[in-house]
Amino acid sequence: MLVFVLLAGVLGGDAAGALPDQRRDTAAGVAVRELTAHDRLALPGDFVAVMGYRPVRADGAWGTPRGACSAPTGPTRYDFTTACRTHDLGYDLLRYAARVGQPLGPWARAAIDAAFGRAMDARCAALRGAVGCPLAAAAYHAAVVTNSWRQDWREPRPEPVLRWVLIASGLTLAPVVLNAFIAARARRRVCEW
Repeated sequence: MLVFVLLAGVLGGDAAGALPDQRRDTAAGVAVRELTAHDRLALPGDFVAVMGYRPVRADGAWGTPRGACSAPTGPTRYDFTTACRTHDLGYDLLRYAARVGQPLGPWARAAIDAAFGRAMDARCAALRGAVGCPLAAAAYHAAVVTNSWRQDWREPRPEPVLRWVLIASGLTLAPVVLNAFIAARARRRVCEW
């Protein structure tokens, strides 16, 4: 797990500067900057019509009205729901920008992911004595950064789940099959002597 967290940090470390900045001054760009740097909401005028919902302020932060952290294990006992809803709103701003023909550059997704990490760190700091919280926060943040890197820091897009299940299964089974092949060859050589 620690290797995964460190690898994700290295891969995502310079995302904001790796590719050219685009459209910081569009309505969506301003909204991302305000949300990630100042926790203020500066929605584009047609956001509600385009995205189909109005963001809400809950527990001191702006976010989507529904939703939770999407994780294989479900919500943690550390309750990162507020951070996740704000992160979801940020990603919806990226989707909005793409839908209206003004996609934002990698800086925007990197800023949203960084704000997500800061929000989870703040949640852990508020839960004094929750020893596992920083590790859980780092794992969630690493997963988000890795996925952003994998998607070239563009707006999140739907992906076929079956494809990723097959890829994950293949990567999991590849070492087993390779070891079986190597063992079978080694046995054949021993038997030939």
